[in-house]
Amino acid sequence: AKNYPIRKAVKIIEYLREYDLKSKGVDNISTSGGELLKELGFKILH
Repeated sequence: AKNYPIRKAVKIIEYLREYDLKSKGVDNISTSGGELLKELGFKILH
C-alpha cells in the first residue's frame, strides 16, 4: 500500500484485466504469452 497510490493500484488492476483478455486471444492475434508478460511487467513498473 505504501509503494503504490490508489490510482496506480487501480491502473495496475486494469492492466491485469486487459492482459488476461489478450492472453485468451481477445484483441491479440499473434503475440506470445511471454511477450504479453514482458509488456505487462513494463506497464506495471513504469
